[in-house]
Amino acid sequence: MGVYVRLSKEDSRTGESVSIENQKLMLIRHVKEMGWELREIYQDDGFSGTNQNRPAFQRMMEDVKQGFINTILIKDLSRLGRNYLEVGNLAEVFLPEYGCELISLNEKLDDMMVFRNWFNEQHSKTTSAKVRIGKRISAQNGRFTGVYAPYGYKKDPQSRHKLIIDENAAPVVRKIFQMRASGLAFRAIAIKLNDENIICPKEYYYQQRNAKNPKKTTKMWSDSTIKNILKNEVYIGVLVSGKSGTISYKNQKQVRKEKESWIRVENVHEPIIDIDTWNKIKVLAERNHRSRKRKDGGNNLFTSRLFCPDCGFRLKGQAERRERKNGSIYTNVHYMCSTFAKAGKNACSSHCISENTLIKLVVEDIKHYAMKIAFNEEKIVNAITSYQPKDIYESELDSHIKQIDKLDNLIESLYMDKIAGIIPTSLFERQIEKYEKEREERSQVIKALKKQLADIIPVKDNIPIWTELIKKYANIDTLSIDAEAINDLIDKIIVGEAKYLHGKRVCDIKIIRNYTLM
Repeated sequence: MGVYVRLSKEDSRTGESVSIENQKLMLIRHVKEMGWELREIYQDDGFSGTNQNRPAFQRMMEDVKQGFINTILIKDLSRLGRNYLEVGNLAEVFLPEYGCELISLNEKLDDMMVFRNWFNEQHSKTTSAKVRIGKRISAQNGRFTGVYAPYGYKKDPQSRHKLIIDENAAPVVRKIFQMRASGLAFRAIAIKLNDENIICPKEYYYQQRNAKNPKKTTKMWSDSTIKNILKNEVYIGVLVSGKSGTISYKNQKQVRKEKESWIRVENVHEPIIDIDTWNKIKVLAERNHRSRKRKDGGNNLFTSRLFCPDCGFRLKGQAERRERKNGSIYTNVHYMCSTFAKAGKNACSSHCISENTLIKLVVEDIKHYAMKIAFNEEKIVNAITSYQPKDIYESELDSHIKQIDKLDNLIESLYMDKIAGIIPTSLFERQIEKYEKEREERSQVIKALKKQLADIIPVKDNIPIWTELIKKYANIDTLSIDAEAINDLIDKIIVGEAKYLHGKRVCDIKIIRNYTLM
């Protein structure tokens, strides 16, 4: 015969059941008194009775199927499970089918069993609801309800529901945010931390407890770890709870909840990161900016910053290695419209511009405003205050909407040609795929632009930030400009198509700046 014992965390909290050890002692004593032969004790400690997916329970069921045990002894039916349908099916159908008897020490298994099972399930449902409500109230009151403190924090010894800064790990968090703000990609940050032999969060957790990590991991920083740290609002003093939960008290599978149902409480603990740094990282995330490495090891400085005014898509960076007359090799970087690069001149024009030209223009622009600020800060601040940045986004949004209307007309015309037999099926399918792909891309851009319009902060609120940044880079030159300066100051650059005027190649360049967006 086999003895089955179970105790869940909920049972422990409510005092519903005796401990695992006491259950075993009680049942073993009964086995000895009856003179039965005990084959094995099956023990599930910390597992809910609402779910039959418990390791010891499943092993016991397999032993029943194999005929290794013909009797199961339990303290009461609630130990076997709290789902009355499953327990009833187990006791009345499954076990008898395999010639196995079920004995409950505290209950008589008769026709009233189904009602007791039902009451067990209702108890489980009520307990689960109480636990969920308790956790939600705690979260709404700004109490930390997680099992582990986020990296950079630790639980206050005086209150496990409050976070305090871990002075050993917090500098690493600040370092991560600083590196990202300077333009480094997630993977590059992870590599740098690994090169410096800085312990990753999981290993740090176990090290602080003088314990060994039981899981097999690489014990290294990864890009996903960096990304999760950079998007966690806990580092600006905000607790966000309720991001995930179980499907029901019967199904313990964790699912992601809608953002609208999250519980977000501000100013509940001391922040590690200042709000300006956080906002800078947030802007980078929204732009999906990556400073891509070239084959020669250099970076394309203006990746994700350059836009075509005609099709609305980004300009693509390309690097060419060239040889000087003296035999030395140099790299010439230029950018062109990605639509033109993919589909040719029938789709859009090239909008080609060299990186050196862009560097000179940006440096001149920064110095121009730095000089104005130094000469008459009050005048330039007044000019900025009267500026309306929404016009630029609305114009770009209108351009994409018009292009989608054109695509819809092209798709409709294509279907008519297909029905009339004017074009073959193969050509129809290729063109439809091309148009639908472009339509989806533009729809995503429209969605992003609408979000940017909704998130625009009044210009006057950003003036102090912008003026300080301009002063910071007042002495910049073409040799010292880097990704950090571009990230700090430039939102986007719109590059018009080049024209020839009096024998000179000219094009309209519009620099849209962060904060003021002038």
